[in-house]
Amino acid sequence: MEMGRRFEGKSGILTGGAKGIGRATSLRFLSEGGNLAVIDKEPADGELANALRKDAGEAANRICFINCEATDEAQVIDAVAKAEKEIGTPDILINNVGFGGNPRPIEDLGLAEWRQFQDINLTSVFLVTRAVLPGMRTRGYGRIVNLASIAGRSISEISNLHYSTAKAAVLGFTRKLAFEEAPNGITINAVAPGTVFTERVETRYRALPEAEQVQRMDEIPMKRAARPEEIAAAILFLASDDASYITGAALDVNGGRFMS
Repeated sequence: MEMGRRFEGKSGILTGGAKGIGRATSLRFLSEGGNLAVIDKEPADGELANALRKDAGEAANRICFINCEATDEAQVIDAVAKAEKEIGTPDILINNVGFGGNPRPIEDLGLAEWRQFQDINLTSVFLVTRAVLPGMRTRGYGRIVNLASIAGRSISEISNLHYSTAKAAVLGFTRKLAFEEAPNGITINAVAPGTVFTERVETRYRALPEAEQVQRMDEIPMKRAARPEEIAAAILFLASDDASYITGAALDVNGGRFMS
């Protein structure tokens, strides 16, 4: 079945697009006709960036890869300016960059590590969104999708405290900013995945004892983890005009693990 072209003539910025959910989202967005700037800390000419271009095929000429640390204010401002020069004022922003870890008791968590997780998972969303909003306001149009998590919506036994806290804050950020920007023609939503077998997460999962692996899957009504492509489909629904009257929402994509 031929894929739709919902993003023909649209420009998007996506953070953390070199692997995992971001990579799947990048490829789907490009396949649907969009022009994409990927902001990632991976080198723009590195192995992961080149692999993304290769898999994009003929759409590779519609992607630009910008090396940037998304927690650094000056770098973000510069990266967004470069993206706008390459692809024009973005219609869409997908705040995907993030990082999790295994749970540990609170007394084992240092302040530096706590701040690092808030920066990666929350401050990056604030910085990139703030840099992109002026152009969207000028045009009276914008679609912003933030990656939250089941860890921020409810509980994830395999996520740590600082990750869960940051992802809950992403949801609060999404709701409040959606309320503020709705009159400007800008929708802001979140996707909250459950367990997704990205390369990193599947590696962590396979390191668990076999009995615990079985238990984890049994806790999901669908009895399996998500594929990155399934999360990408939800992200791009909210980024498209199919979701034009949805804002401030959190779309749970977790195989029935959490239902609100």
